[in-house]
Amino acid sequence: MDSLRFLKINSLMKEEISRIIENDINDPRVSTMVTVQKIKSSKDFSTIRIYVSLLTDPKDSKLVLQGLKSSQGYVRKLLQKSIKNIRIGKLIFEHDKSPEEVLKITNIIDSIN
Repeated sequence: MDSLRFLKINSLMKEEISRIIENDINDPRVSTMVTVQKIKSSKDFSTIRIYVSLLTDPKDSKLVLQGLKSSQGYVRKLLQKSIKNIRIGKLIFEHDKSPEEVLKITNIIDSIN
């Protein structure tokens, strides 16, 4: 598969996973704002890592991730329906802490000034 097609499929998957999380997951643990920051997939799409940022209290982050992990089969099924020509493998949800780290650094810089 050429790299342009691979990048387009990854971009489409990111959009679809975002839509699925927002509209189709009914798990109360995932009722908070979840943003798909990026995805990293293997070349054959057998493993897809989904990095999400969570707008929630840090102590609730584990519950949100548990909700996402418990619904990964359902997300995979809906993703497979929308992207028909690719076999979707294992989905792995991970907390992307980079937005939180940027906020911490910004606050430190602001406090110095």
